[in-house]
Amino acid sequence: MLKIERTYLNLILVLSAVTALYLLSQSWKDQLVVENVEVYDTHILTGDQVKSLADVAFGSPLYKLSLMKIARKVEENPFVGRAVVVRALPYDVTITVQERDPISLIATATSMFSVDGNGVVLPLPMKRKNNMPVITNVRDQLQVGDTVKGTLMQAVKFVRDAQKYGASLSASIAEVRLDGDNLVAYTTASSLPVIIGKNDFERKLLYLHKFLTEVAGSGDPNCSYVDLRFNGQIVLGTGSGSANRQIAMMRSTGKEN
Repeated sequence: MLKIERTYLNLILVLSAVTALYLLSQSWKDQLVVENVEVYDTHILTGDQVKSLADVAFGSPLYKLSLMKIARKVEENPFVGRAVVVRALPYDVTITVQERDPISLIATATSMFSVDGNGVVLPLPMKRKNNMPVITNVRDQLQVGDTVKGTLMQAVKFVRDAQKYGASLSASIAEVRLDGDNLVAYTTASSLPVIIGKNDFERKLLYLHKFLTEVAGSGDPNCSYVDLRFNGQIVLGTGSGSANRQIAMMRSTGKEN
C-alpha cells in the first residue's frame, strides 16, 4: 500500500514539475517581443519595402506572430516568388525573399511590362536592369501576374536561352519582335533583322553567335535580313529568293523551323 502511495506521489510531483515548466516557458515566451526585422536576398525590392509589406509591429509578442500570414503578405508583391519568415531568438524576425528576376521588357500597344524567365508578367522593375531586351508587337491583353502563352512565351524562352551563352550574346539582343508564329530578333551588332522562327532556340543561338562574331562585321550592302530557320546553314538574303546567298556553317540539310 505504501509503495502505491509513493508511486502516486511521484507521479503528482512529475506532473507538477512539468506544469510549472510549461507555465514558466509560457511566461518566458510572453516576454519575448519583436525588436528588429531583418530582410535578406533582395535585389529589386528594398528592405524597407519588404518590411512595409510584412507589417510586423515592433513590440508584438514574438510567439504570437503568424509566420505564414506574414509570408503571404510579402508574397502579394508581384516581384516576390516566395518568402520565408522565421523567428530569430530572442527578439528578431527574419524574412528571406526569393524574387522573380525580370529578363525582358514587353511592349504592348498601350502598356509596358517586364517578364521573368517563367513567363510571369511583372511591372517595370523599380531598379532598371541594364541590357534587357524588349519584346515588341505584342497584341495580348496583359495584366501583372499573368503567365504568358503562345508566341510570346516562345520569345521569353528565346531570351532565357540566350543567357546560357553568356552576357556578350544575351546583351547583344536588343529586340525580339513577334511576327505571327515566328520571332524576329534585332541586335546591337548588326542592323539586319534576324529571322528566328520558332523552337530549337539553342541551335539558332549558336548560329546567331557565329553570325555576329564571324559575319556581321563584313557589312555586305546587298544583305537585308538573316534567316536562321534552316538546319546547317545561315541564310543571308536580299529580299529576293533568286539572290539569296547561303553561308554553310555546318554541312547538313534540314527543315525550316
